Amino acid sequence: MEEIELEYVTIIYKAPVVHMIFNEGAELGVPEIRELIANAELLSEKRPYVVLSDATLKMDVTYEGRRLATKIKEAPFHRGTAVLVKNVFYQYAATLFSKFDKPEFPYRVFINEQDAIKWLRQLPLV
Repeated sequence: MEEIELEYVTIIYKAPVVHMIFNEGAELGVPEIRELIANAELLSEKRPYVVLSDATLKMDVTYEGRRLATKIKEAPFHRGTAVLVKNVFYQYAATLFSKFDKPEFPYRVFINEQDAIKWLRQLPLV
């Protein structure tokens, strides 16, 4: 298991899952999304990976950041994302946002970490 700690996130890699645990008050725009992708590729050694994004603490992603994060060309080794939120209300809200942002890879929102990991592990890595 490898780990990178940045000002706004801790990234833990346990193949093939890149687990991003965001700090309270994290603000993600285009530079941060690019930094997250670069670190995921570094940890995975540019092999296919899936992302568990822990957004259970208060954080914000800009419109531009969300748009960038949904594009496959920006993250060619990314095969899917599970977002972990703290309750059903946030689950519905995050799912609704995904309808507008239209991720180009499998994307689901969970309130249970084990369910999220189970879903991620069944995604194809090809």
